[in-house]
Amino acid sequence: MKPERVFQILLFIGLAAGGWLYGDYWKKSSASLQQSKEANELRAENSELILEVDQLGEKLAQMRSMLANGPYPVPDVLISWVEKEHGMVFLKSPDVRLASPIDLREAANRNLDLIHGETGLDYEGLVWEYLGILPPNQRLKTQFLFVNSSGVKGVFDFTRARILLSDDFDPVSVPDRSVLVRLLGQQLAFQNHPRKEWKSRDEWQAWEAVFTGAAAALQDRFLRRNSAANQAAWANPESGREELLNDLAPALAGFCNSAFVEGTAYTGFFYNDSRKAFAEMFRSPPATTRQILHPNHSFEDVPAPSPPTMPGETVFKSNLGELGIRLWLDPLVGNQEAEKLASGWVFDQYFLQRTESTHTLVWQIILETSEKTDAVEEALKKTIVPGLKQLQPSRVIEISRFRETLTLTNSPKTE
Repeated sequence: MKPERVFQILLFIGLAAGGWLYGDYWKKSSASLQQSKEANELRAENSELILEVDQLGEKLAQMRSMLANGPYPVPDVLISWVEKEHGMVFLKSPDVRLASPIDLREAANRNLDLIHGETGLDYEGLVWEYLGILPPNQRLKTQFLFVNSSGVKGVFDFTRARILLSDDFDPVSVPDRSVLVRLLGQQLAFQNHPRKEWKSRDEWQAWEAVFTGAAAALQDRFLRRNSAANQAAWANPESGREELLNDLAPALAGFCNSAFVEGTAYTGFFYNDSRKAFAEMFRSPPATTRQILHPNHSFEDVPAPSPPTMPGETVFKSNLGELGIRLWLDPLVGNQEAEKLASGWVFDQYFLQRTESTHTLVWQIILETSEKTDAVEEALKKTIVPGLKQLQPSRVIEISRFRETLTLTNSPKTE
């Protein structure tokens, strides 16, 4: 018998037996308080009962310890279904364990350090503050950490290739099991196509869109399958995460949820095409979110231009990509206009420069055509830059242009 089922049976028997015997004990006790012999017998029965309850508690503790510290048993039928849907097989048995909220947060923190480096999100947070994506006086890493570990039913730990399930995970609940299905999908894809280095934010978002997006689509299919079988609709098992997303700045929430939105749509395009196309998607994942947003188009690689001459030391560099620019513009100009403007993206790169105790941001954006460059330049000068200047009165924000390249500079004011 599987450990979790033994755990449930023991818990039920213990509670039922304990409640009944204690009730019976006090019923007898109240009826025979004046009879010392019967009272002694009842005390003896009570002692035996206490001993039995203690023994049962010890067994329950052992079972809980086994589930917490050892592999969590995953039904073979679930493993087979995930393998069939993803068109892969597990190279190692799925490593799944129960974990406390602290363990989940530590795993999420390790993931962020692996993906972005120990200081990467601190520098990126400063860049995003200069761009108006992150509200002032907030830490970007803290925002990501809360969304990735609070109100969730499980986390896939990239650093240990292990699934951690929340200690309140219910193996009988279909919504809870759907989260396990998603995490199994992530673990399966990571076993077959491991990767632990990404050159930029956009490259990471593109990779995550494939691997997490495919797993999220797997979760959706699992829920639809069980809804049809049970003729029931299921509540969101991670509603706490949704509440946290709603509290974030709109662009930031978009970055946090892009794999579940754009990633699911992208992977569904290949899944519906053919199993061959779906498998190839994992073998050769896109390097830009432009490919994620336009799966039926092919784009030529654009060589990075020479970085502009800048004072000070470059302490951080990355890019936003087409999806990032769309998310950045969306709250400022509206969804349709943001999509239209960002669609002209060809390449971008930004540099965070440090001079003494101050920082300067230099961001280059290359657009497809002169007409699209005109449109983005107009939006930046009429809407974006004035808004940033209001938020950052101690900064100098300027836009310059050379052909189809726009450069945004955000530097400290000098006396």
